[in-house]
Amino acid sequence: MTSVQNESAVNDAVDTSKVPYRVVDELLIPTARYHSQEFFEVEKNLWKHSWQLACHETEIPRPGDFTEYKILDQSIMVIRQKDGSVKAFHNACRHRGTAIACGSGTFRADQVVCPFHGWRWNLEGKNTYIYARDAFREETIKQEDVDLPQVQVALRWGFVWINLDNDAAPFEESIHGIAGPLDGNGFEKAHITWWHQIEFEANWKVAQEAFFEAYHVMQAHPEMAGFLRDEDYNALAYAHYRTDPQGHGWTDSRAPRILQLPGQDDQMFADPEKMTPAVKFYMSAKVMWEGSQSQTNAHYIAILEDLLEMTDAQEFFSEFFKRAYIDAAKRGVELTPMHPDTTGHWSMFPNFTGVAMLGCALVYRSRPHPTDPNKCIYDFFALEIPPTGTPVKKPQIGADDAPTWDELWFVQQDASNIERMQTGLRSSALEYVRLGVDVERLIINWHQALDRELAKYV
Repeated sequence: MTSVQNESAVNDAVDTSKVPYRVVDELLIPTARYHSQEFFEVEKNLWKHSWQLACHETEIPRPGDFTEYKILDQSIMVIRQKDGSVKAFHNACRHRGTAIACGSGTFRADQVVCPFHGWRWNLEGKNTYIYARDAFREETIKQEDVDLPQVQVALRWGFVWINLDNDAAPFEESIHGIAGPLDGNGFEKAHITWWHQIEFEANWKVAQEAFFEAYHVMQAHPEMAGFLRDEDYNALAYAHYRTDPQGHGWTDSRAPRILQLPGQDDQMFADPEKMTPAVKFYMSAKVMWEGSQSQTNAHYIAILEDLLEMTDAQEFFSEFFKRAYIDAAKRGVELTPMHPDTTGHWSMFPNFTGVAMLGCALVYRSRPHPTDPNKCIYDFFALEIPPTGTPVKKPQIGADDAPTWDELWFVQQDASNIERMQTGLRSSALEYVRLGVDVERLIINWHQALDRELAKYV
């Protein structure tokens, strides 16, 4: 309980008393936070002031490429500049508000053109042409009034991040706790291999919290649990989470802890069936590959199959990672050097979550529905570092060469429970969600951070 109590001390330093349905006991989360319209209205302030993932850089690889990012009722267009930088603008013509960008595409000849009346801007958002300018009083079309308003932009890990609040603290300040753990995964070198987007009949927090813990593995992912049932599967062995007051959380490292802590009495792989570390790790990796086509790849599975007879944990993991790096180098894949602080499972406040290993990752983005707290928009992205020099292929939602949703059975196992949770959370007999101290620590910390953020606006 100590770790959670320490987080509560941070929470107590901020007066959250005016936040509706606030968290009073960190282990009891009011269910109304997931369906109440009152809470939903207050929660909208989160998106007006927080840094959030707008797109992957490969969505806008060339100058003039754009993509539209929507959050609640706001539309933002993200544009690649001629010098390779990125700018983002409110997606509304300064004439009569027409949305200039729709979906994704390319602005030709360095001109951003309104499709309704032909007003134009350059890629930097400066207005360059007003059709029939003499029809307007000059004081209504001053340059500063007709240039496109910008929003803050940051580039990190191959993603574009935006903040609608131009007075918000810089992106680097918002990630200082989790930056180091994520840096070692080499995301900035990765391309998107598949992308699926789903509108769930569930609150956005329900959807993202499904991926905040491993406590559900025994029941929801029996293949990954080796079909061990109940107490035969040690969920507590995976509950080694670190958190910070900004709401971020992550596991100790992307490599098994036994590799970083030789000699420690580690029960992560202990179970009544005496599975070896090699078998358990192989089983987990193969399930992720076969059921999600992500977080690992066929090359690593082949290496693991060669090492299944190894019984010493330290020797097995050392040999696996050595071979994995050699194999990647032969394929021209530049992996980031191993570091014990690099995480393989994280949640970055407010809505960036994922799992990763050796240049492969499955990442998630959850966004609220514009009007209904019982719905959300959820993106699943598979990432992998390709051989150096591989041409960028612009990713698309459900691209033709992506696996079909039916093939992603591991991801579906999680998705199948999300809408069921929303149904139950609306039960008049259920006032609180009850959380485990360690196994659901990321959820605890996240809600406490949310209350501190919302307290600024109530």
